[in-house]
Amino acid sequence: MAEQGSFWETLIGGTGEGPEAERKHKVLQYIEHRLKEGASLTEALEEDYVRRNCSQIEIEEILVNPELVHAAREHMEGDFESGELDPGGR
Repeated sequence: MAEQGSFWETLIGGTGEGPEAERKHKVLQYIEHRLKEGASLTEALEEDYVRRNCSQIEIEEILVNPELVHAAREHMEGDFESGELDPGGR
């Protein structure tokens, strides 16, 4: 996710200011962190932190955002290429 700045700006609808933009930014950083730890997107979106800080509509917007889908795909490709998911490598 080399384009992290533009990726997050796209997800939160621009850089924006104020508590709402900051809240969304923190939630999206949390989701990215959970994805890097190996959680699925569905798992991350079901966690209490996300549910407390996002409305159902915001969660649905995250799920259909093509940038997030692309980033999640890149993350999965990295896991496969690294051999981390190779059952014979354990």
